[in-house]
Formats: sequence, C-alpha cells, structure tokens
Amino acid sequence: MDVSLINRRERFMNITIMALICIGWGVIIYSTLHLEDFTGDIWTLVLLSAFLLWTELYPIPVWKGITSFSFPLIYTIVLLYGIWYGLIILTSISLVVNLIKKRKQQIVWFNPAQLAIALIAAYLSTNQLLIVTGWTDSTVVGFYYVHLCLFTFVFYLMNNLLIDFVLWLRPQKYAWKDWKQKTIQETIIVLISICYLAVMFALGNQNRGVVDVFSYLFFFSPLVAASVLSAVISKQHREKQRLKALVQLTKELNRTLPSAKWAVSLDERLDEFIQTDATLFIMKDVEENWNVILQNGGVIKGIEKVFTGEWIQLADESIRYASRKQIPDDLATYLYKSIRSVIITPLRVEEDTVGILLVGSEQNQIYQTTDIQFLSTLANQLAVIIKTKMLFSEREKRILLEERNRIAREIHDGIAQTLAGAVMNLESSKRVSEQHEKTSLVNESIDKLRGSLSEVRESIYALRPSPTEKFGVEEAVKAKCEDILKAYSIPVMVKIVGARKDLSPHIEQNVYEIVSEALQNAAKHSNASNVFVTFRYCKGNLVVRVKDNGRGFRLYEALLKANIDAHYGILNMNELAEQIDASFKINSSERYGTVILMIVPLSK
Repeated sequence: MDVSLINRRERFMNITIMALICIGWGVIIYSTLHLEDFTGDIWTLVLLSAFLLWTELYPIPVWKGITSFSFPLIYTIVLLYGIWYGLIILTSISLVVNLIKKRKQQIVWFNPAQLAIALIAAYLSTNQLLIVTGWTDSTVVGFYYVHLCLFTFVFYLMNNLLIDFVLWLRPQKYAWKDWKQKTIQETIIVLISICYLAVMFALGNQNRGVVDVFSYLFFFSPLVAASVLSAVISKQHREKQRLKALVQLTKELNRTLPSAKWAVSLDERLDEFIQTDATLFIMKDVEENWNVILQNGGVIKGIEKVFTGEWIQLADESIRYASRKQIPDDLATYLYKSIRSVIITPLRVEEDTVGILLVGSEQNQIYQTTDIQFLSTLANQLAVIIKTKMLFSEREKRILLEERNRIAREIHDGIAQTLAGAVMNLESSKRVSEQHEKTSLVNESIDKLRGSLSEVRESIYALRPSPTEKFGVEEAVKAKCEDILKAYSIPVMVKIVGARKDLSPHIEQNVYEIVSEALQNAAKHSNASNVFVTFRYCKGNLVVRVKDNGRGFRLYEALLKANIDAHYGILNMNELAEQIDASFKINSSERYGTVILMIVPLSK
C-alpha cells in the first residue's frame, strides 16, 4: 500500500475515533447532569459494581480483542437504578480497567465512549420499539423477556458495529474470516447473557421472598466465577494452541524446506501463536543484501534498509519496544503510526545474523516474556532452516560442478583423444600416399574428424564452470581483455559507470559471451589498436558498449557471410541477446571502427 494512502487512512481513522470519543463522553457528561437522588440499596449497587469490575478485569479473548460476561450485570444495574447510573458505573469501570491494563491513551478514552454510545442507543431504541409495538405495560407477562432480548440485541449490535467500523478504517486488512470468527464468539456471549438474565426473571416471578444484596450475591457469584474461570481456561487454551501451532509450523517448515514455498507456512501459522498487526521476515543473500521474504500488516516497503547497520549484527537476543516512544525514529518511519509494540528477533548462524523476524502490535506493552520465548524458539528453528538451505544450495552446486568436470575429463581423455589420434593417423596416411591421385576420401575424413574434434572441445569448454560463475561478469570480462592483450597485443579498457546491480547467472553468462565474441571479432578482423568496453548501470537497464577504432565493415556483407557460415559471431550474439530480452545493435562503417551496443532490462 502506498505510504501516502496509509497516512490518509490512519488520519481519517484517528479523526473518526476522536469524533466517537467526543460523542461518547458528551453522553457521559450529559448523564452526570441528569442523575437523580439515589433511593435504592447502596450495598446491592456496590456488589454489582464490584462484580462488574471483576468480570472486566478477567475478559475472554475474542479474535484480536476481548469480551466478558459483564452484560447481565450492566442490564441489572440499569433495571434497578436507571440508565444514567448504569452508564456512569459502566464507563467509570471501563476507564479504570484500561488504566490498570496500561493500554494506549486512545483506547483508554475510546472504550468508555464506545460503551456509552452503545448503551444509550440500546436504551432509547428498546423503549421506542416497545412503544411502537404496544409493549408498554410492564405487568404484562413476557414484557421483561421482550425488553431483555431487544436491549441485548441492540447493545451488542451497536457495540460491534462501532468496533468493526474502526477496524475497517485501519490501513491493515480486516478479513472476512476474522470478522466471522469474532462475530461467532460474540454471539455465543449474547446467548449466554440472555439465558442467564431469563433465569433471573424466572426466579424473580416465583415470589421466593425479599430480593436483597445476598440474593444478588448468590445469583451472580456463579457468573463472576465462570467469567474468571473462562478467562483462565481461555488463557491456558491459548498457550496450548500456541505450542501446538509452533510444533505444527516446525513440521511444515521442515517438510517444505526443499521447495520455494516454505515461507508460506510461516505466513499462515505465525498469527496463531502470537498477536501481530505487523509482520516482517527478511533474509540475507550470499552478497550480504537483505531480501524481504514476508511482509504483512503495518510495515511499509523499504524497511529492510533499517537493518543494514552494525547494531543488528551485535544483537544476540530479541529486542522489545513496549511503546511507540521507545521505537527508534528510523524504524518508526517504516511502521504504521498505529503500531505501538514491536519485537525484533535476529536469526543467528555461527555468530552471523542471517535473518530478522519482526512482529508489531497496536497495543502498548502487549508482548510478554512468553511471547519473546516463543519468537526466540521460532527464530532458532528458522536459523537452522536457513543454514540447511544454504548447505543444500552449496551441496547442489558442488555436485553439479563435480559432475560437469567429471564428464569433461571423460570426454577429454576418451573421445577427444581418439579423434585426435584418428586425425594424426589420417594425416600420416595422406603424406605417405601423396603420390597417389585418389586422396579425396582421406581429405574428407580429415575434415569431418577435425569438425567433430572442434565440437567435442567446445562441449568440454561448455561443461566447465563459466568465468561469470567464479568472478562475476565484470571480472570475467577483464580477464578476457587480458587474454586479448596477450594474444593480439591490443589494449582493452573496461569502464563501469553507476552502482552495480545484481544480475541473474543467465544474464551474466549471455552478456559475457556477447562481449567476448565482440572482443574476439575486434582482435581478429578489425586491425584495431584500442578497444573500449563500458558497463553502464541505469535505473532499470544495463547498457553494454564495445567500441574499437578498427577498419570497420559493411553490415550487409557481414550478414550474408553469417548466413553462409553458421559459426559467424553476429548471429550468435544476436541470439544470445534475444534470450535475455536485450536490444542489440551494431554500428560500423569502413575506416571508422565498430560500436556494438546492448541494452539489458534488469527488471526481468
């Protein structure tokens, strides 16, 4: 996503949140101005408020958020003491819990405002619907059940709409499966709340005596206990799932190691054992450059530049930033403004950092010691995988080179020697039988054998490792220039312009062969005294230029000769250029030398 678009979406999201905060706190202030004299049982209110605080302190994890069994308590407070007391108590407890949990400032103010909007909307909507439908008499059987269902439905609907709207505004993707999972879990909480309150109404209609503080104590104690127990069980279940996900991820990484899709397993499984709104996984290549393997969420393109310094090489353990203020400025530049907590885990192999795993969250101080331990374990596994991949790659290259050298030796020591011996024997036979007239058969055999011997030697040369595989294209061309100087006494100047860019082995090989062919032609046919080779690295192209000051030639005549002689260099150079989608051009005129120009697109 474009950085400017990210900033615009974050700015719009922050404006929306601020608007909701203003509306919600306006409702809260309005409610304080409309509080009536308290006439109910103070101890029941204290008990229900304490239970409400307890359930909010022990919430149940839902997707990337939390929920609780607090609604039956909220609804009971509203029924007993009115909407304004219920709203003040709910928002006050929400504010206190957010401060205790040390959540970021925006959440501290947004959560109470969101609950205030949802609660007042549920109250007003329920009353209006009851008036429209004619359910205005509270003495009618079923009135409170209808009121309960309408109030609960509107409250949860409004509450979740506000949350979903903010999540949708975020630059991070809010996927359908995430919404579905959150909605299912919230629906379960709604059904449990309705059933629990329905039981309360059913017991209240049986006239079992005076309903006092002890009645509410015994009735809501199981709910609070269930809330705390559910939170603990959910936490333990989450830890179990994290361990299971880590083990499963390890198995999948080991299974997919030989293929290029092994990083997909990391992308699919990482979110299962650690909460993350920003993910980055980068690896070093053989030339010590960082390559992005995985980038999701609140990470901006180009973040790998941050890890080029020596500080990351010296990091042996995970680095945790608990808040936005702790994140270094150069790193914060490449993270969405909503990212608050970050863990950077280096992947170390033999005292060298070969990879970086970064995770970030929109909540302050969310990552604990167990999260760092999980990431360290995963980082160790990834480091082993990277090392294994490096060993696999080196082993494959070594086996391939050994096999090519073996075949080259066998051809050289076998068929090449046989062909060379046959040529020598035929030449000897020709000299002995020169007095005879019919030597055409011998001459024809010698020519064929010479051609076969030349092809065998070319095959031997092709099997041996290319100079570009050993040194790179520029160094290989410089070595070729030295050979030209020794063989033909023609100096060749090599010039490199611009910042060198990585080329694929296929492109390097073809570029080298084209330049070698051009140098060979200049040395053999041009009578040049100087040859110049220029490599110019542009933004998206590599421009290669070979110029000599020789006698030049007519291109039309050269092409005619190329059609007759299949080994002539011009056609070969043109075919090599076509293989790498390069444009190839020859400018030559008699007495003014030759210029060979090739433009290689680096994007491919």
